[in-house]
Amino acid sequence: MVKKFTRKEIVADLKEKVKRREPIIIGGAGIGLVAKIADRAGIDLIMAYNTGPFRMDGHPSCIGYLAYGDSNGITLGLAKQILPVVRNTPVIAGIGAADPYRDIDMLIDQMMGMGFSGITNVPTAGAYDGRFRLRIDTAGVGYPEEIKLIEKCSKKEIFTVAYAYTPDEVKAMIQAGVDVIGAHVGATSGGTCGFEQTYSMEEACERTQEMFEMAIRENPEIIFTCHGGPFEGPREVQECFNRTGVHGFIGASSIERLPLERAIMETVREFKSLHLGGKA
Repeated sequence: MVKKFTRKEIVADLKEKVKRREPIIIGGAGIGLVAKIADRAGIDLIMAYNTGPFRMDGHPSCIGYLAYGDSNGITLGLAKQILPVVRNTPVIAGIGAADPYRDIDMLIDQMMGMGFSGITNVPTAGAYDGRFRLRIDTAGVGYPEEIKLIEKCSKKEIFTVAYAYTPDEVKAMIQAGVDVIGAHVGATSGGTCGFEQTYSMEEACERTQEMFEMAIRENPEIIFTCHGGPFEGPREVQECFNRTGVHGFIGASSIERLPLERAIMETVREFKSLHLGGKA
């Protein structure tokens, strides 16, 4: 049976870790095996949303923000793959908040009824900017719908994580009642399909700290994490920890895609370096 966690349980556990100065590590999982191993390794939260399967199929995460699949349908499918193999970790479902074909209140209840322990705003319109971002926001299918999603969940006493790209988005999400902020500084670099033109480490840390300071002003008790851009591995994330006040890290490519790429590459090369014996 799927183990569910309440909002109160999750928040209490995370805040205790913050108090002990232990970094909170949250990871995306696009297949059951990744979720299973991350769970066994002691990850704090597992995120299940539509970009994961695209990553595991060898494509950039940004494919999940284009019209190449039913994002909420993909997450519903992930429930069958991920929830049965996770024993000890809350699993958080991503909801595309502006889905024109679903009642979002019913979808929230459906996700929670399947065994998820919380909700996040993925895919997020925060990934867009410029004229297109203005167009979708003013059309009622953009980031404001994600703020409403978090507010709905908060009123239902459902644990939430929200990605935000700007201090204003951080402020809005905290006012909506979010439990954890993920400060997003763009697509993650590295590997075979990582984003090449990311912010520098200095720029990414400055943007993250700017969002962190807004968050603390709004709610000194908020749990705040970093994500994306040049924060691709433990060394880079440690640099962010050193330069900012964040409490932890959300990794998607960093938890599932990049480790798999490196491990498979190394293993295949090791096998290819073997020598056959002398017997015919």
